[in-house]
Amino acid sequence: MTSNPNVGDCPCQSGRAYSECCEPLHRNDAVAESAEALMRSRYSAFALGGLGEYLLDTWHNSASEKAQLDAATLSRRDVDWHGLEILDSHQQGDKARVEFRAHFSTPAHAHQPAERECLQERSRFIRESGRWFYLSGTIVPTSVAPAPSRNAPCPCGSGKKYKRCCAA
Repeated sequence: MTSNPNVGDCPCQSGRAYSECCEPLHRNDAVAESAEALMRSRYSAFALGGLGEYLLDTWHNSASEKAQLDAATLSRRDVDWHGLEILDSHQQGDKARVEFRAHFSTPAHAHQPAERECLQERSRFIRESGRWFYLSGTIVPTSVAPAPSRNAPCPCGSGKKYKRCCAA
């Protein structure tokens, strides 16, 4: 896989360049140092598309969902990803949890505009032989997830106020 020259800032919104953040993980030049770093790299893989093999490789073999997926399906970009928020990250030994919100929109269809949505998940990870793997995630209903205040920056990363973006 080659570097994506159109990607400056990393899609995971770490504040670092893609080439210094998730790309080395995607190219297998490095391994994630934490469960949060792995989660960010997996979000970036979904956001960029074309990285289904990476997503499968970072999915723990014991996860029942993994057997039902293939690299081609995971490589498709069926939605547009707009932003990532890490809400909580906790590690205890070789186990970890990361809770996040991922903001996305579904493609517009005839006479229907794209809909902005939010996925909130509590993900579980395990480290084996120095490598972190995604185990599973529990979806948190968005009604449980508090919305930001109207004048706060939109968590989707658009740079607009929440009231002028995803709340509209």
